[in-house]
Amino acid sequence: MRGLFAALSGGIFGAGLLISGMTDTTKVQGWLDVFGAWDPTLAFVLGGAILPMAVAWRIAARQRVSLLGTPMPAPARQSLDRSLILGSILFGAGWALAGLCPGPAIASLSFGGWGGVLFLSAMLAGMLMTPMLRPFIESGPPKGTATMEIRAITPTYAVSPQIALEDLAAIKAAGYTTIINNRPDGEIPPHLQHAQMQAAAKAHGLTYVQNAVIGGAMTEANVTAQGAAIAAASGPVFAYCASGNRSSVVWALANAGKMPTDDLIGLPAKFGYQLEGLRGQITALAAKE
Repeated sequence: MRGLFAALSGGIFGAGLLISGMTDTTKVQGWLDVFGAWDPTLAFVLGGAILPMAVAWRIAARQRVSLLGTPMPAPARQSLDRSLILGSILFGAGWALAGLCPGPAIASLSFGGWGGVLFLSAMLAGMLMTPMLRPFIESGPPKGTATMEIRAITPTYAVSPQIALEDLAAIKAAGYTTIINNRPDGEIPPHLQHAQMQAAAKAHGLTYVQNAVIGGAMTEANVTAQGAAIAAASGPVFAYCASGNRSSVVWALANAGKMPTDDLIGLPAKFGYQLEGLRGQITALAAKE
């Protein structure tokens, strides 16, 4: 059934791309050429797409599971970082140069020629290379420097951007007993990955938990694991990810029904983590407690 709905959704999406002109490279490049022969017609296409998606996301925010029974992903992060900004710039540059982005490129295979094949081949090569390059782009601080900041959401739970091995002593001295790493190893350089951080935390007498959360694809298992780690901790918990946002989101979902929803949203907001989009999901989880 999931395959059928995926095929149906993909077919509707592809048909929309063809009808709207999103697969016409000259039209796309004309829309992006704001200082030349500008063609504004695609603005109506994208503007029209925003309206149904705005309704769909409001409905999705109130859902715990999809109509097919699969967990709803957490809202995408709202914080800006170097990786997101650089990726957006590269995506826009590639779109302007080729007149294609991934969806229209796949749709264009039905009529397109070697140009579309070449674009897709280069896109796939970039996707394969990303895991190797990402640590150098997003990892953050080089070895020996630190951006660790203890952001105490509650007296017993704090979050932080990526920490360095040298920060563990300060975390221990601040009274935290458990470290939760919410980053997948593919996002960070080898010297800060799971195995190295676990060994260093153990050497400092800290309990270490790995609960890797993929940005924009948080699962129910992530929420359950975070809640279990917090419940099992012998003292205050310190969690970290790239910015602290994922560690805040998974904490809020794990505490749905255990704390007031306004607190689960308002406390992280003091540090810039905007979780208002989770209100419907937190309310739905709380109702099941």
